[in-house]
Amino acid sequence: MLAHNFRVLARFVAFRLCLIVTLMAGPVVCVRLGVVPDSTLIALPMVAGLFVLIYTVLRLRFATRFFSCKRVLRHYPLTYYSRVAKKEERGKIYGTVFALRVSIRGQHGAPLMRGVDAAGSKRWPAGFDEGGWVAGDLPYGGVVISPTTDAMLFVKPDDWDKLESRRRELGPDRAELARRARMDKGKWPEPRLT
Repeated sequence: MLAHNFRVLARFVAFRLCLIVTLMAGPVVCVRLGVVPDSTLIALPMVAGLFVLIYTVLRLRFATRFFSCKRVLRHYPLTYYSRVAKKEERGKIYGTVFALRVSIRGQHGAPLMRGVDAAGSKRWPAGFDEGGWVAGDLPYGGVVISPTTDAMLFVKPDDWDKLESRRRELGPDRAELARRARMDKGKWPEPRLT
């Protein structure tokens, strides 16, 4: 599953790099070869390439969640939950933030979670109709993995303070495990991409 998500992220970077090189170097090569005349309009694709470069760098800043997911998967076993329900999605500049509930069918009181795709996709991953695999402790956050596509969502409770009493009930051992996985509030990266 990590390899799949890494490949998706690598394809995104490779495509963007090809686009940036084409936009920035293409006009220079065309002028040097004499294919197009030298004019100030040649700079327009270069400006577009610069904006694509800036957007890509800003978007890759949020790719660090992939490494956070890797750390959580190292510390927590996968547990199957029979229900992963998307409640809403909000498009942000660098990605889409999903509101979801992860629960076992028939069980009530699942916290509302916010999550983003670890590989940077802006679409709701396929395969969550059949449930999902969860690594982590939901009152702290974790990783939700599609059973059919291996897409990973990195999740965190929507209202951190509301679940404080539930986290205290979990005990010091689980709090220590969350700290080692860096899911405590101070270190677990926010999934909001604003």
